[in-house]
Amino acid sequence: MIKTRAIVLHRYAYSDSSFIVKALTEECGVVSFIIKGAKRKESPFKGALDPLALSEVVFRQNPNTELQFIKEASIIDWHGELRNSLLNLAVAQVMAEIVLRYAPPATPIPEEFALLEQALKEFDSPAGATGTTSAESVFSRWLLNISDLWGYHLELGVCSRCEKVLTEPAADFFPESGALICKHCQGVQSARARAETLQGLWELNLAQNNPEQALQKLTGRVFVENALLSYLRNHIGFLKEIHSLSWLQEVRKLCSAQST
Repeated sequence: MIKTRAIVLHRYAYSDSSFIVKALTEECGVVSFIIKGAKRKESPFKGALDPLALSEVVFRQNPNTELQFIKEASIIDWHGELRNSLLNLAVAQVMAEIVLRYAPPATPIPEEFALLEQALKEFDSPAGATGTTSAESVFSRWLLNISDLWGYHLELGVCSRCEKVLTEPAADFFPESGALICKHCQGVQSARARAETLQGLWELNLAQNNPEQALQKLTGRVFVENALLSYLRNHIGFLKEIHSLSWLQEVRKLCSAQST
């Protein structure tokens, strides 16, 4: 038997009473489970296998089948505060789907587990649910860290052409290559990246160099997130579509309309 913590990445109906659950486990990586009778009111797994829940599961791993059977599952953290913020919930779903689609199945990836667990924890703080703490930069910081883990390190503090350390926001950013250039190297060319994107990347760079200082506000949050997403997807490949991105875009529009 294997006893491990697990973050539920995705769940969908398998029959009238059962679910298929895909979870990132701390010990075994991404594992697919079949949960028979999970829809019944008396199910012992109620809540423990909800999307984004952090739970402890016990199962016997059968190498001859893709779907594993869970013997026990108990909730560690349901992330109630996270679920109170539609925007943070949509962002968390995108992070979960990126891991699900791009992480190797049935391969231990403890660093990825720790990164996602920490991101969900930041979103789940009472202040994080209202966007008044470093939760505003959680997605951007997670994208930087997951890119680094998967071998696509992005250097935010150095001009990619002259290799000099940046002392101010970069003059331009190219998500297809991850290159940032200084004003001197840019010359008379017009910047492709928005000013808010460049300022936000600069703020992330400062926060990386001073981790004890939490980043309270991220300039151009949406533009920075989109730029980093574009960078990651350019390097990892566009073959696997992230379906939850369209939902995130709709939620962003809704939240923007409510704030005006």
